[in-house]
Amino acid sequence: MIDWLRSLSYQISDQESIVCRSPSRMYGKDFLKSTKEDFCDNPITRPRYIIITVSTAIAVATVVIAVLAVLLFYKFQVKFYKKWKFHPFDRDECVGEDMDYDVFLSCSSKDDNPHGFRILRQMESKGYRVCHHERDFQPGQLIIDNIVHGVERSKRTVCLISKNFLER
Repeated sequence: MIDWLRSLSYQISDQESIVCRSPSRMYGKDFLKSTKEDFCDNPITRPRYIIITVSTAIAVATVVIAVLAVLLFYKFQVKFYKKWKFHPFDRDECVGEDMDYDVFLSCSSKDDNPHGFRILRQMESKGYRVCHHERDFQPGQLIIDNIVHGVERSKRTVCLISKNFLER
């Protein structure tokens, strides 16, 4: 543009009136006396743009990586729990409470063999103290009283819901 304007400068009567308005670093300077380099990026602000661009890219990349990590962990959480033998429910949320059992296992007596006993053995093999009706209910008491007493003395209740359970 400077070359074009200079080629027409013999036709301009008041050449001093042609001054720059922008960029701000060129404001008020004589346009015809400027060089092409004067209109290039300001060498002082160029590193600032590079730093801002790189910083923004790093921040965006960090957020994207964090979101992907959370999504992958969420998708594969069961595999992670199995691999590292960690489960979020393995911690005791009833610390300080004097409970007789960790789990009250509720199931139909018709489901005890094999499902109820298999679940009972698996929980006890993991170290849980399980209240089970055949072993822990008090003879001579009403069944409902035994159930209420077992639930009240246990930290959790696990119900084996089956057709037999629902029919009773």
